[in-house]
Amino acid sequence: MKKFIYTAGASLMIISCLLSCEHELDTFNDNPNSPTQLSSPKTLLTGAEIGTISNSTGNLPRTLSLFTQHTNGNQLQSLDYTNYFLTETDVETDWANIYQAGVNLNQIINQFGAENPYYDGIARVLISMNIGYATDAWGDVPFSQAFQGTVNLSPKYDTQQQVITQIQSYLDKAIADFEKPQNANKSLPKTDDLFYGGDVLQWKKLAYALKARYALRLSKKDNTAAQKALDYSQLSLASDSDNLVATFDGGNNQNLWYGFNNARSGYMSMGKYFVDLLKNNADPRLPFFVSPDSHNPQGYSGSAPEDADSDASPFGSYFAGSPSTPNIIFGYSEIKFIQAEAYFRLGNLASAQAALKDAVASSIKEVTGTANDTYATSVSSTVTLENIMNQKYIALFTTMEPYNDWRRTGFPTLTPNQNSQTKKIPLRLMTPKSERILNQNATVVSSMYTPVWWAN
Repeated sequence: MKKFIYTAGASLMIISCLLSCEHELDTFNDNPNSPTQLSSPKTLLTGAEIGTISNSTGNLPRTLSLFTQHTNGNQLQSLDYTNYFLTETDVETDWANIYQAGVNLNQIINQFGAENPYYDGIARVLISMNIGYATDAWGDVPFSQAFQGTVNLSPKYDTQQQVITQIQSYLDKAIADFEKPQNANKSLPKTDDLFYGGDVLQWKKLAYALKARYALRLSKKDNTAAQKALDYSQLSLASDSDNLVATFDGGNNQNLWYGFNNARSGYMSMGKYFVDLLKNNADPRLPFFVSPDSHNPQGYSGSAPEDADSDASPFGSYFAGSPSTPNIIFGYSEIKFIQAEAYFRLGNLASAQAALKDAVASSIKEVTGTANDTYATSVSSTVTLENIMNQKYIALFTTMEPYNDWRRTGFPTLTPNQNSQTKKIPLRLMTPKSERILNQNATVVSSMYTPVWWAN
């Protein structure tokens, strides 16, 4: 039962004619569209979580990994993106997928939330995550008037400052929902919750983790950002057992990095900057993040933005090894990196160093399966903002966070593609064409070099 009104506005009613072929790989995991009437929130939740997995591990973070030089494009659209040539139609699918998930989640809140605070809370956390992706990539986006389908086909755009304020409010409401007793719920989430199986204590930790992420996002705008981020982080993920993980059955629902690499072999490889960083530091994660190349002799190599090398190392087994390889969406290591930066900004260098060591150690264990305290101690011995960001860049590369951190802090120090026309790394995505044409209230940004509010 499908109903094609899952949009921020009128834009997505014609989305099917605007999608590029490269994005097709990310649609097989799409969640069911919102039906008009349901007697339970269960189907809506499962669908929205599948959609969130696609948004968190699919085309959007993969494209942005080209900008941060974790990966490199060697053919066709991937090569265009490495050369910073994206059009307003290239981002249609990513925009559509975010707002598609939002419709299901908004229906949970409006139709079922009053009698089911646990479902209400989960929906608010997931909306916050998805809208967070949207505002980080596009800046001003619809939120307060979004997800209404045909009721409002031209929702207003909220400023990025307003969006982040609303994200924090949604998360506060979610935390209050999770603190209510079970008997306050008409129905309890169980196996329909693909992430935590209805464990609201886990969801509460994730809500605080997102609050910490978006508090620190305002490090250039709010002089209390570091303290807020630290306070929230201490109530959030406490170990890697709390990680938010995308799992795949390997059949109809496949790992999207694997699916892309399998269907479009040679389009992308690992990036030279990232591979060299791992090699130069003898990083134990190298053979997990990076697969052997096709050179003679064989080794680990990345492709530079100016040199499309299809023989460079392909994606590694850790994040793209098989159709069922899981991906971490939000992990404990990110919380420790947030704490490391927060302590550093607050002048507590000893605590910053301890948090940085824990962050690196957590990432190494997540990636390799084995702790390496010696290496974690070594790379955390220098406590600077640059080193914290460089280590976070390594650990979180399959997420959007390295791109967000680079725009916010300037680290790592990346050299733009010198063969590109602009010789500048894009600072955002441009407004989708359908929004520009059909939403009379759209805040249209046609340049990828206008910084978003929190990065300015």
